[in-house]
Amino acid sequence: MKMKNKCCFLTACLLVLWPVCAKALDDIKIGPWVTNVSETSVTIIWISNSPGMGYVELEDGERLYDMYAGRRNIDNLHTVSIKNLAKGSTLRYRVGGELLSTFDDPYYPVFGESYCGEWYNVNTFDTSSAGCHFSVINDIHLHTDEYTALTRQIDSNDTGFIFLNGDIISANHYDIDKLARFEIEPLAEYAHCMPVMFARGNHEGRGNGIRNVAKIFPNDVSEGFYYTFREGPVAFIVFDGGETNTNRSKHYSGTEVYEQYMLEQIEWARQAMDDSLFKSAPVKVCFAHVPMIDLPDQTEDHLQRWMHKHIVPILNHAGIDLMIGADLHEYMYFERGTMQNDFPIFVNDDRERLDCFCKDGMIIIKTYNAKGEMIHMADIPYDIKVSSSL
Repeated sequence: MKMKNKCCFLTACLLVLWPVCAKALDDIKIGPWVTNVSETSVTIIWISNSPGMGYVELEDGERLYDMYAGRRNIDNLHTVSIKNLAKGSTLRYRVGGELLSTFDDPYYPVFGESYCGEWYNVNTFDTSSAGCHFSVINDIHLHTDEYTALTRQIDSNDTGFIFLNGDIISANHYDIDKLARFEIEPLAEYAHCMPVMFARGNHEGRGNGIRNVAKIFPNDVSEGFYYTFREGPVAFIVFDGGETNTNRSKHYSGTEVYEQYMLEQIEWARQAMDDSLFKSAPVKVCFAHVPMIDLPDQTEDHLQRWMHKHIVPILNHAGIDLMIGADLHEYMYFERGTMQNDFPIFVNDDRERLDCFCKDGMIIIKTYNAKGEMIHMADIPYDIKVSSSL
């Protein structure tokens, strides 16, 4: 464990605090995990067993607290967004906190024991990087053993981020602990050091507590689950496909307004894909849990066909090079022009991990099963004439 101190007094205190820090694993319930990453910012989240004030400590000893509107939060869920970082830089951090003893008097919360965790490194994204490598997992539906097996094969030294393309859980009433236990905990140490990006699946939109999903996967673009980001030569746009079930009005008692939500995303996407950071990218990739395809033999195809009709033309116009979908629990690959799509559409199987490499004018996709066997492969060329530097 590493700590930098600026005075002799604090250095001496380290000997006293060491036993408290050593028991951090008893206080940190789940996490930390890194998400909502850009070139200049990262968001670090964790859950403590007891409520208290949480902070992220940087290598120079600075502590950045979980705060809201002028107050340090007192909670079990802790979220710290760190801004003004350099692109492609390495952030060394650890999480800690001060546990709440009593809050009987609203003016005088009493804090007791402190804790701190292990040190980890995480990198910000870098648009000037020549390549981009990421892994995609989807439709796990609580099969945590397979989730863990697929994750453990990831090369953490050569992978920029993990993308969870929805339905890691199944329909239920969602509290924070349940979501983090099934979405984050199987990632183990990968989540500490590698950004975990997310697209909501239809199952993450079911039941009660769906706002909690956004608390474990926040983004800076929307209160929902649509956003863009850029890593190396690749610009990514993420859509929320909503609910695929054709009987959704019956199931949700009229609470769903997905058509309105989809129109909101379309209006946003037109502007987002016209942004210079997106337009300048040599490669443009679309993530959506619900693949935007038009297959009449699909039983629950209303939404995917609606998205195909209304969103694919916009993606064509923006020069998308690849769409990565999920939801169907089987592998599908549609070449350019198959269904008015100017880009290939890759639907990943629910029991395979997709690894994608983008570099030197080529997108290479490989999928692997839980045994580490390669199952599918695709090579997709892209135009490298667009400059990746801004």
